[in-house]
Amino acid sequence: MGILTIIFVTLCLLSLQYGLVYSTSSFASAQIQAVGNSSNPTSLHSFQNSTKYEVVKVWGSKGTNDGQFKRPHDLDFSNDEKYLYSVDRDGNRIQAFDKNGKFLFKWGELGNASGQMHVPYGIDVDNAGYVWLADRANHRIQKFDSHGNFILKFGTKGNGPGQFDNPRHVVVDKELKYVYVADSKNNRIQKFFTNGTYVTSFGNGKPGSKPGEFNLPTTIDIDSNGDFYVTERGNERVQKIDSTGKPLLMWGSLGSGNSQFCHMEHLALDKFDNVYVNDPQSDPGCSMQPSIKKFDKFGHFITKIGTFGKEPGQLIDPEHLAIDSDGNIYVSDRGNNRIQVLKPID
Repeated sequence: MGILTIIFVTLCLLSLQYGLVYSTSSFASAQIQAVGNSSNPTSLHSFQNSTKYEVVKVWGSKGTNDGQFKRPHDLDFSNDEKYLYSVDRDGNRIQAFDKNGKFLFKWGELGNASGQMHVPYGIDVDNAGYVWLADRANHRIQKFDSHGNFILKFGTKGNGPGQFDNPRHVVVDKELKYVYVADSKNNRIQKFFTNGTYVTSFGNGKPGSKPGEFNLPTTIDIDSNGDFYVTERGNERVQKIDSTGKPLLMWGSLGSGNSQFCHMEHLALDKFDNVYVNDPQSDPGCSMQPSIKKFDKFGHFITKIGTFGKEPGQLIDPEHLAIDSDGNIYVSDRGNNRIQVLKPID
């Protein structure tokens, strides 16, 4: 018996004993299933440095019915990713979907009473599952439980401590102690206790471009270390600050390059603290080629996703986005009145 025959027979015996026999097709199928299974915490696929994405889900159209949008805006997941909360800005409501786009429930209507909304903008789901809303045209913050029941509100229009002028975004720290608000037209970040009591603010209240200054801050999000990333539409940049407002990092300028923006919209972070920014490029003189730009936590460009258009994977004025635990990007495709889901494939 030749040596090759002996090796072959040995491998066959081991396969029978330990169940190691896979056809090429069955192994490929098993691998794909593991990659795409959102409930698998040990996914074979790490998306940290992914540069390629494909569309796996699209839903929505223009309208006021359940699952439709008048202007899809901010997105955020519940902690268990059971709910995807979606702000319908011009519909003055929040809709909840599952991860596949199935409509679940909604709340909100136009007005200034508790639980009502006027140009609802940014949301954050805190570690206890409460939903916080930057109620922009009412110049206030509202807090709801996970099913939309009103809990509290704070803020009035003005430029004094605890007042707002068009607040666009809100985030709660992981210890559930402080609330941070992007007070856009006051060009500052305000800090509150979670009961709405004012603590302090970052920025001098005037448009500025120096580190630690702000010009129309539009989003604030918190990373795994408790530091904050802020988008500034007036400066077309991302700025990173710590919990005391100390500037740590910034990148971006006006333009169409990989690390430039035009009419920049909102950002989101994944579990690796990668930073995703919607860049509509929609202002006069800009490229009119919208994309989602992905950076590492140090501001190094990784990739961009999307082109202009109405087909799946194309975008018109992308505004807000959320990243799930598997690295899938959920983006509010404003100009197409829909939500798209983009999956990392490399």
